[in-house]
Amino acid sequence: MDKIKRIGMVVALCDEQEHLIKSFGKFVKKYDFGEIKVTEFDYKDCKIFMADSGVGEIAAALSAQMLIVKFNVDFILNFGVVGGLSNKIGCGEVVYVGDIVHYDFTTSYKDKNKAGKYLFQPDSFVFNANKQMLELAKTIIGDKKVVRIVSGDKFVDDNEFRDWLINHFGGEICDMESAGIYFACKNHNVPFLMIKAVSDSADDNANEDFQATIDAGVTFYVEAVKTLIDYLC
Repeated sequence: MDKIKRIGMVVALCDEQEHLIKSFGKFVKKYDFGEIKVTEFDYKDCKIFMADSGVGEIAAALSAQMLIVKFNVDFILNFGVVGGLSNKIGCGEVVYVGDIVHYDFTTSYKDKNKAGKYLFQPDSFVFNANKQMLELAKTIIGDKKVVRIVSGDKFVDDNEFRDWLINHFGGEICDMESAGIYFACKNHNVPFLMIKAVSDSADDNANEDFQATIDAGVTFYVEAVKTLIDYLC
C-alpha cells in the first residue's frame, strides 16, 4: 500500500481529540464550516485534517463528506469511545470495527425484521468495513478483536433496548456515528478504518460509566492511532 499523504479524522467529542492533538505535529489552520470544525496539522510527510463532528449520524456523515470533498483526503480514520454490548469485550479494550449496522433505519415500523435493511440491500442489515484498512491495522497496530458495531442516533442506556441490539443484530459495541461515516466513505469510494475503545456497558448505568471514562482521560486508543499514523507518514 502506498504511503498516504492526506489523512482525514472524524471525532465526535472534544475530550476524545485532546490526547491525539498533542501527538500530531505542527498546527497549521482551523476551518469553520458552520457546526463542523476542521483542524489541519503538518505531521512528518502528511497533512492531517481532524474534523470535530459533534455527536450523531448526520453530523458524522457531513464531516466525513467535508473531509473527502473539501480536503481530498486519501482515507478516513474514525476513533473514539463506544458502548460495550458483549461481555467478551472489557471496559477500556481497543477493538477494530469489522462490520456496521444502522439499526435506526427501517422501511416498516410494524415489521421489526425490516430494521436496518435498506432498499438496495433488503436481505441483510450488515455493511462491511474496508478489508484493506483492517488488514493494515492488524499488521501495524496488532491483532485486536474485530467486532460488529450497531449505530444509531440514540445513546444506549436502557437494558431492554440494549438486549434488542444484541439479540436482533448481533451487536458487540454501539455508537452514534459509525453508520454515517460508512455511507459517506462508501459513496465516494474512500477507504476507512474505525478504531474504538469501550467506555461503558450500554445499560442503565451507561451515563455514569461513560462520564467516568471521559473524566479519567481518553487514552486507550492514542498509541494505536499514533502507531498507524507514524507508519503511513
